[in-house]
Amino acid sequence: MKRILAVLLVLGMFLAAAGSAFADGMEVTYLSENYIEYKGYSDMKAVYLAKVQNNTGEGYYITTGTLTLKDADGNEIASNKYFTKLGSKYLAPGEITFLSIECKIPEGAEVKDHTVEIIPVEKYYTGEDYVLEVNETVFDTTNEDNPQITTTITNPYDKPIAHITVIHAVEDANGIIYYLSTESLGMNSLGAHSTFIFRDSMSKDIITYVHENGIVLTQVEALAFAEDR
Repeated sequence: MKRILAVLLVLGMFLAAAGSAFADGMEVTYLSENYIEYKGYSDMKAVYLAKVQNNTGEGYYITTGTLTLKDADGNEIASNKYFTKLGSKYLAPGEITFLSIECKIPEGAEVKDHTVEIIPVEKYYTGEDYVLEVNETVFDTTNEDNPQITTTITNPYDKPIAHITVIHAVEDANGIIYYLSTESLGMNSLGAHSTFIFRDSMSKDIITYVHENGIVLTQVEALAFAEDR
């Protein structure tokens, strides 16, 4: 069970959030959702992005998600059953994470609708999960064609922690997510009570998309976590 809960909630978003029920009484509460379509390097992409919370009294894992694209008649065009980006898989009660699912749009197809299914499951292994402290996240948009993200984290534990990952959610002023990215230390450990600075940048495809659609990205939320493997 994670020992520190990173509570990054905006009260208004929390009150407006709609929960979707799943198996065994577990449910995911959606704090923010977005769906976009944009031109990738070689094809059109559909991307679902979300900020979700475990609003139950029990911890659970989020390991499975499906994005399905449909035409005007409700027929399936394409689907993907894997997360493209995912923050912490294990959510303690009250904890949040970010996720995205990406699906290639077949050439010539026109997407008229989409559905998303995210299924929480019971704990499936005995390792331990950790939340690392996020001290500061800076979103530098001085160069609007190449904005930079800098996040400083701290290991608050009395031992080194390995397999640390930071997930960045780039948002507009209303907290709508347009881009997720992850940076990891891999098998390298961060010493007890030590700090580390992650630096990240955005996909050129997304930068082009937001510019063409008049979207202004103003902020970044960051979560840092580790899984004891």
